[in-house]
Amino acid sequence: MSFMQRIFMTMLLFGCCVSSAQAIDLRLMTGPKQGAYYQIGQETSKVTDRTGVHLQVLPSQGSWENIVALFNSDTEFAIFQIDAFMKAAKNLYRNTSTNINDDIHVVMPLYREEVHVIKARDTNLDFASQKSFVVGCGAENSGSCISAAVIEELYGKQFNYVQESYENALVNLKAGSIDLVIITAGKPYPLLVGQRGLELVSLPQVSKATDFYSWTSLGAKDYSWIKGEVDTYAVRSVLATMIHEEDGLANDMVGSVHLSLQVNASELKRNGHPKWNDVQFAGYIRGLSHTGAALSLSACNTINGFGYNCTDLISNK
Repeated sequence: MSFMQRIFMTMLLFGCCVSSAQAIDLRLMTGPKQGAYYQIGQETSKVTDRTGVHLQVLPSQGSWENIVALFNSDTEFAIFQIDAFMKAAKNLYRNTSTNINDDIHVVMPLYREEVHVIKARDTNLDFASQKSFVVGCGAENSGSCISAAVIEELYGKQFNYVQESYENALVNLKAGSIDLVIITAGKPYPLLVGQRGLELVSLPQVSKATDFYSWTSLGAKDYSWIKGEVDTYAVRSVLATMIHEEDGLANDMVGSVHLSLQVNASELKRNGHPKWNDVQFAGYIRGLSHTGAALSLSACNTINGFGYNCTDLISNK
C-alpha cells in the first residue's frame, strides 16, 4: 500500500481530518521557549498542520498558567502536569462547586517528569525530621512549584517559597540562603547535568501520592553527581483541550490532532524530542479523555485490524 493510499484509508475510516480548504487556526499553549513543552508543541504543530489543523504554539510560564488559559478560553490546547490539573480541579470545586472536568479534557497522555528535590551536599538537612524549609521552585505557579506544594501537603511540611529562576535558586542553595530546590522536569534535566556540590533528597513513599504520581528513582546513570539510587516521584504531563465534546466538527478537530500524533509516532520518536519515546500514544484516561481521542483510537484499531500498524503509516511511506 502506498503512502497516499494509507492516508486515504485513514481519512475514510476516520472522518475527522480537516481538508486544506477548511483549514482551522487554533492555539497550543506550552511552556518556556527553552523547555521541552515548547519543542513538543512545535513538533505537534508540524504534524497536525498536514491535516489542516494549524496550531499556533504559544510560550508560557508552565502548567498553572496553561490550565487557567484553557479554563478562560485563551487557548484551545495546552500541555500541563497532571498533578497541577488535580490541584486546580480541587481548588476550583472547593471555591465554586464547579467541576473543571466538564470543560477540560485530555487529548493524549504525554511523558513522565521526575520530581528533583535538591539540597546542598555539605548541609545537615534531614527531610524526614525537619518541619520547615525555605524552597526555591522557579517562577510562581510553575509546574515545579505546584509539585512542591503537593509534596508540602503530602509530608505535612511548611515551605516558605522563594520565586526565582532555577539558576539563581541553585546558586543560593549552595550559598546556604535556601534549604531546597524542587525542579519537576524530565531526566536528565540539562541544568542539573554536570553540577557539583549537590545531593538529591530521597522521598519516603506515601500511598495517597499515587493519585497522580508514580514511584521511581534517580541515580548516577541520570546525573553523575548522584551517589546510589534516590527514591522520588514521577508525574505525567498531558496534552489537553477545552474544546467541548460535541458530535461533528468539535470531536473531529480533537480527533484529528490525536490521530496526527498517532500516525506520526514512529517519526516523532526517531527525529523529535527524546521524550516522545515515553509518550502514551494509545493511552486513554477514563473519565478525563476527550471523545475525539476515543474516536481516533478506534480508527487506529481498525487500521491495525487490516494488518497495518497505525503508528507506522507515515514512517513506512
